[in-house]
Amino acid sequence: MTTARPVAQAARFVPGSGGHRFVMITEPAGGQAIGTVLWAHAFAEEMNKSRRMCARLARGLAQAGWRVLQSDLAGCGDSAGEFRAARWADWIADLRDEVRGADPDRPLWLWGVRAGALLLPALLETRPDAHLLLWQPAVSGAGVLQQFLRLHAGARIVGAEKATPADRTPAQRLSDGETVELGGYELAPELAAALKQAEFKLPPGAGGRIAWLEVAHTDNAEPSAAAQRLVSGWREAGREVSLDLVHGPQFWQTQEIEDCDALISSSLERVGGA
Repeated sequence: MTTARPVAQAARFVPGSGGHRFVMITEPAGGQAIGTVLWAHAFAEEMNKSRRMCARLARGLAQAGWRVLQSDLAGCGDSAGEFRAARWADWIADLRDEVRGADPDRPLWLWGVRAGALLLPALLETRPDAHLLLWQPAVSGAGVLQQFLRLHAGARIVGAEKATPADRTPAQRLSDGETVELGGYELAPELAAALKQAEFKLPPGAGGRIAWLEVAHTDNAEPSAAAQRLVSGWREAGREVSLDLVHGPQFWQTQEIEDCDALISSSLERVGGA
């Protein structure tokens, strides 16, 4: 059992592809960190709903000896720019800069939350030895895009928007090169196209550990079929992979801000500490 250390936190703005990006650093106070954890957050409203849980884990990791970097991607959260101007390649470039800035002689964990996990395979090309901590990860960008489109359709159903028979669907408008408003976020066709192509595939040579965690609100649930399929293939290829299902609220999509204590404790157990 590890002893909790005092924690120091510092917020700063750093240069990025879309202007200054907001970064929160949580680390052991007055001591050398055992390694680095880099965060790739969920998108849109899921980011807002999951921020409290992510802050809780960051503090727990720092108490266990880790230095945790939580950066808001360009056009998201407190970083500069608008979501409509965000570009997939810029997000990856900014995260790669953070990977390069991590101590190469100490362990590195890449922590992906929901759709943020889709950004991680590109980072493994820079640090193949990095480990992965995955919170209910999206495995298909096309599926994430469809979720955005359903938000728009839902708004029409409840009367938030009026449609006419001649209206083009959001998918058609994106295909025609238009930026569309979906669930309160303006999505550019460039980002939609890149997201549609994104898949969670590990690059050759990636050899770190993988901790995949999913949350279920019922006692008889099982890990998703996608998780079981991918994890089975990775294990057959000789990778060290854990797949855990914890019980609690699916906080990234609940109406109110929720906590899932089991996810925090399981994550700390999988990552470990000094």
